[in-house]
Amino acid sequence: MLLFALLLLPLAVLGGAPPGPETVYNDGGYISISGGKNLFYWMFESRNDPSTDPLMLWMSGGPGCSSQLALFGENGPYLVDSDLSLSLNEFSWNANATVIWIDQPAHTGYSYGGVPVHNEDGVAPDVFEFLQGFYDKYEAAGKDYRAVPFHIFGESYAGHYVPAVSREIVRRNEAGADPAIPLAGIAIGNGMTDPEIQYKHYIPFTEEHDLVSSSALTFMKATLEMCEPLIKACNSPDISPAGGYSACLSAYMFCNLGQVTPVQSTGVNPYDVRVPCGDSQLCYDFSDIDAYLAQDEVREAFGIPDHKRFVECNKMVDLVMAYGVDWMHEFSSAVSEVLGAGIDVLLYAGEYDFICNWMGNHAWSLEMEWDHKDAFNAAANTTWTASDGEVGGSYISANEGQFTFLKVKDGGHMVPRDQPAKSLDMVRQHLFSKFL
Repeated sequence: MLLFALLLLPLAVLGGAPPGPETVYNDGGYISISGGKNLFYWMFESRNDPSTDPLMLWMSGGPGCSSQLALFGENGPYLVDSDLSLSLNEFSWNANATVIWIDQPAHTGYSYGGVPVHNEDGVAPDVFEFLQGFYDKYEAAGKDYRAVPFHIFGESYAGHYVPAVSREIVRRNEAGADPAIPLAGIAIGNGMTDPEIQYKHYIPFTEEHDLVSSSALTFMKATLEMCEPLIKACNSPDISPAGGYSACLSAYMFCNLGQVTPVQSTGVNPYDVRVPCGDSQLCYDFSDIDAYLAQDEVREAFGIPDHKRFVECNKMVDLVMAYGVDWMHEFSSAVSEVLGAGIDVLLYAGEYDFICNWMGNHAWSLEMEWDHKDAFNAAANTTWTASDGEVGGSYISANEGQFTFLKVKDGGHMVPRDQPAKSLDMVRQHLFSKFL
């Protein structure tokens, strides 16, 4: 969800999910995986035709932020009202897909158990095992989700998760995983994927929106000169393990201090620079969602253990990943590998997000090495008109729409929250027709 540093038929359920206004089959609870970990999820079948519509996994970022915040606050079928009743979101992404909202890594949201993972080498196999467990659970219940295409979507720090997990699936499928996971596409929204490139674009974004004073801008420029070699060293294959750890941790601390803190300290919302942050640490009030998920009937329906309490973003998970030096590693090479396997890739970015801004995401999309790099870089910037006839943004695309970068008009860090109708249009186009 957020980059968290310093996001007419009766209701049918297998696991006894709490009743609500949604009219499709839904279920949730836990999938147990290796190491004593129990990953929580809530899924809703497509409102259209779940027998043919794709299956989609959504991962929020943080690291450590619950995907249930996205379910209720961005792209899910429910909206939580102030009295904790539920109302339907007409622009939910399960309009044409069966969607799983997962809390991962373990200890995020309602997930629990085991030793927390500290990098993507832990995230990727855990999510792969979760997916196989998910498929097996519902196959036993008579639902063959393997028969439809599978897509992975994620936001913010999921700019790490999505490439790592999709690469894991590609490699395991190529190694003969039986049964295979039918991965067809991935999408990253306002993601942190290639820090070495993206951190260079905090300054031009800050200048364009006049976010800081001239002295603060001078500070950002001076610290960037020291930040860049630290990120480069963090990703160098030639550096020693000890040197790499030191470089990665130093880059995390120094680069965020130099490039992010000056903007955050102004009080602007770094996820949407059009508005102030306010009193919440995350700049958004999710208290109604917190209260809904904490209700006894919700906990009982999903079998939440007594010791587990819901937290929007688990700081322990965040710190373990930060001090496990995952933050500054690049995953654009993983995206390239996934493209090479023939998987469709969409990068989208709301234009008013600072923390994972469109400039940095656009820049790494241009620099990434892949078979059709030259065609992508030469592609025309095309206006995207949404189904309501309004301009939704602009995009560049190559290889018959296999790889697309989309800049979303009037969106911030959480595009589905800021532009719900257009975000659903975007999802439908990515799933069914591509940006051509």
